[in-house]
Amino acid sequence: MCGIAGLYCFVANCEDEHTDIVAKMCAVQTHRGPDDTGTESMGRVTIGSNRLSIIDLSAAGHMPMHDPESGAWIVFNGEIYNFAGIREELVARGHGLHSRTDTEVVLHAWLEWGEQCLDRFVGMFAFAIYKPQDQSLVLVRDRFGKKPLYYTQQGSHLLFASELKSLVAVSGQRQVNWQQLMEWSLYRNIDFGPTDTLYAGFSSVPAGHLMEIRDGVVSASRPYYSLESHVTRQEYERLDRLAPDALRREIEALVLAGVEDRLVSDVPVGTLCSGGIDSSLITAVAARGRKDLLAFNVSVSGVGAQDESRFAKQVTDSLGIRLLTLQADGQSFRDNLVRAIYYSDYPLTHPNSVYFLLISEFARSHGVKVLLSGEAADELFGGYAHRYRRYGQYRSLQRLVGYLPARLRRLIVMAGYAAENVAIAEFTGYEGLVSHTTSFIDKFSRMELRERCTSAYDFVGNEVDRGILGGMLADMTNYLAPLLRRLDRMSMGASVECRVPFLDHRLVDTVVNLPLSARLHGKHDKWLLKEIAVQHLPRGIVYRKKLGFPLPLQDYMAPLVQPKFFKDGYCVEQLQLNERGLNQLVSRWTDNVEGMFSLLALEIWGRLNMRGETVDSVQEHLMGSGI
Repeated sequence: MCGIAGLYCFVANCEDEHTDIVAKMCAVQTHRGPDDTGTESMGRVTIGSNRLSIIDLSAAGHMPMHDPESGAWIVFNGEIYNFAGIREELVARGHGLHSRTDTEVVLHAWLEWGEQCLDRFVGMFAFAIYKPQDQSLVLVRDRFGKKPLYYTQQGSHLLFASELKSLVAVSGQRQVNWQQLMEWSLYRNIDFGPTDTLYAGFSSVPAGHLMEIRDGVVSASRPYYSLESHVTRQEYERLDRLAPDALRREIEALVLAGVEDRLVSDVPVGTLCSGGIDSSLITAVAARGRKDLLAFNVSVSGVGAQDESRFAKQVTDSLGIRLLTLQADGQSFRDNLVRAIYYSDYPLTHPNSVYFLLISEFARSHGVKVLLSGEAADELFGGYAHRYRRYGQYRSLQRLVGYLPARLRRLIVMAGYAAENVAIAEFTGYEGLVSHTTSFIDKFSRMELRERCTSAYDFVGNEVDRGILGGMLADMTNYLAPLLRRLDRMSMGASVECRVPFLDHRLVDTVVNLPLSARLHGKHDKWLLKEIAVQHLPRGIVYRKKLGFPLPLQDYMAPLVQPKFFKDGYCVEQLQLNERGLNQLVSRWTDNVEGMFSLLALEIWGRLNMRGETVDSVQEHLMGSGI
């Protein structure tokens, strides 16, 4: 796991020295890899890396890494869990490999098989490979976008890095992308759809895509992986025919393999164990392979029985492993909110992001550099039953109004999805923030994603089942993206690698073909996953009521919500709120606590990233305004 950065000069005979630029980008993202750093310049291309040593801790893992025979160079961020097997195959084909790193395996696999090597990789990754022979640079991002990769074109240069803050630091450009800000104000999710970011002129290589620059010409990013293409009638019908026990055993084997592969490490490994089914199952399976496993948990004060830490203790006691608990309270939330937004590069979508950062730092303080997370199980196995029920209710309504024109029926759909609008646009009530036209167009773009995902299941006869399956598939693209960004930015902010076993592509490519009855069964969501979990965990843990990650957000925020923090600030400037309007918003903030959190997060983000204020100065202003 690392941070990567680089620069491609479009001038054919470029002789400028770019090492300082790339070194500066690396310095900004040192937290991603504090163990080693390096830069190399090869004429028109300069690349750099920050290394977090996980596999082969020796100097042989230094990056940028070079293959003397081909002349190719690589910088790599991520982990390839099956690299040892691929390494053996490469050696058998005559490749001379000199380290035990997965980075070297990725470079030689690309040289041997080209783009087709990506199908072999089990893992998460973002990497750049430069081949001086044809002056080609390729940028590649993993299937689900677990690892970030951003780029921007500045005059005669294309720059790329693992984090936006690195690009901003060397470009000097601090302008907001208004269309993406509108998107965020509507949904608090800007990872959907286009490659644009909140920063004007800065883009993201999409998940499952690669882009190439050859002889100074940039090719548009293109997909090498599509989740929708893995939905097939043949696989769906095969799984549907299996007896329940046989189906459970097949999916269980994939879950176990996903966890066991992610225990590959030359440093201590731990798990994030909330006490819920997803992280508890990951912890139980990991404990079989790592007897020294440590589990980490956040206990939230002030929420009474909603705190799940007691369930995490039951899990770890049953497994005979140690649980280390971090106490969450209002003071730690307020003390670290600005830092969390700094590491995020975006306004926080989820307030609990603060504790993803703190639990990662807590794990690091106990010598753990690798954590396993239960993220993605809800999206994959059907953990949002309340949303699916609402969709089913809509489908029933649609049949009643089927005689209406198609355009009007689409408006009904859009009205249904409008219920998900809970962010700033709703809170401020400010007419100039989001026009009805923008909202309208955005609804259609989201509908197109859902319709495209639903069409992948055209062979499913039941219309409601087809729609719900399509919604689940869309969640894997839309809803999961900001959760993965949270996981990466917060863990890497603490110099900790966080792995996601439920996003093993072998598991995902199979589960997307599960019939709805295997995911939602009677009153139980995630039915099949629970049937797997009871093989490894106490039944009371598996079938208890889901509580989530409750934060008494109103109590935590109360000391911070003051008009003087916003006065002459970023939101006042950009949203054109006058003093009277600002006072009205603050006076009624308890009517929409999440809306105020979004506004507060946007203010902090704007001060840090658009105005260039330091973390310390924003933190001082925030605390000084409220306490």
